[in-house]
Amino acid sequence: MEPIPPQPGNLRDPRYFVGRRRTTEQARERLLAGASLSLSDPRRMGKTYWMHYFATTQDKVFNPFIIDYEGVYTIEDFLRRTAERLGSSRRLPSSARKAMTLLFDSIDSVSIAGMATVKSYHRQTSSLTLLERTLRTLDTGGRTTPLVMMDEVPLAVGNIATRQGADVAAELLQTLRALRQGTTRVRWVVAGSVGFHHVLRTAGATEGELNDLESLALGPLQQEEAEELATRLLLGVRATPEQGTVAELVSLTSGIPFLLHKVAALIDQQGLRSLDKQQVRECFEDFIDDPDEFGWFGHLLTRVDRYYGQDTDTAQRILDSALRHDSSWTTVDDLPQAPGTMKVIDALVSDHYLEARGRSVRWRYPALAYIWARRRRTWDRP
Repeated sequence: MEPIPPQPGNLRDPRYFVGRRRTTEQARERLLAGASLSLSDPRRMGKTYWMHYFATTQDKVFNPFIIDYEGVYTIEDFLRRTAERLGSSRRLPSSARKAMTLLFDSIDSVSIAGMATVKSYHRQTSSLTLLERTLRTLDTGGRTTPLVMMDEVPLAVGNIATRQGADVAAELLQTLRALRQGTTRVRWVVAGSVGFHHVLRTAGATEGELNDLESLALGPLQQEEAEELATRLLLGVRATPEQGTVAELVSLTSGIPFLLHKVAALIDQQGLRSLDKQQVRECFEDFIDDPDEFGWFGHLLTRVDRYYGQDTDTAQRILDSALRHDSSWTTVDDLPQAPGTMKVIDALVSDHYLEARGRSVRWRYPALAYIWARRRRTWDRP
């Protein structure tokens, strides 16, 4: 039980990573079997942190390369980000580096990072062709299995569709699929905090571009893992919890790591040392009510406005109607009825707001349901 200092929203030291044992084992087994994985949990669920943890702890089995595509708006950006991340890695096999030097300047040395420029005699070659050639360099050389972990791909594809057109974004998706199917040794993990179902619609693509990916769900921590993280975070802020306080913290946050870190940080800010359940709840309520603190989690509200378009009002009313203090199920017949209601429900399930069983739905995570209700003034604080 080594203390963990709370750092909500930051990429934390893999030494302080807690839990995800089942997910990690499943990912290793499926990747070794040749599968490609999709990681599409909502933002702040710990996807990026888990990828860094997996890359650190599985480096005897895989040769990992993590590439973050946030801030990419064009195909050229996508190519450049890929080349720079691979070229700056000391783990890039010499055969791959040699092949990349034929495509880019400043790739021959890992000491020169962030300066990948296409060779002059390749300036007329399409960026997608160069992207394919770049990633295929990993398919030969090296003793361990190359593992390409692509983060925020849906966000980048959506940006490209907006900036360069749906056809270009769809072609990128097709190129990535061809790479996943056409490489022999390389394994792939594709992650994003924006659901691919939104991106496919924007790009005019179909599920066929992604149906080779197996879903790998993170979700909240399991109970024992969440209690371990909560305990170690309280140790990190030198707080002594009374009996039942750790369980209360886990229950309030639904075991979501970011929320556990955030509440622990507020406990520390308020200088609470002898901690009871009511004080934990007050810190959780403070997080919800403070606009500056809640900004970290504002996507819970704003992403509906951004991605549901003309269905925004329907989506919000469905989410409001599904709210239950006891997390019980709501039948579809009891939800607001409008043209396309079932389509919107399916999207809300894909976005991890709701879970469905037959003709009934409910909020997937009680903590997020409570936060939604409180921020929209549907429920009052207890």
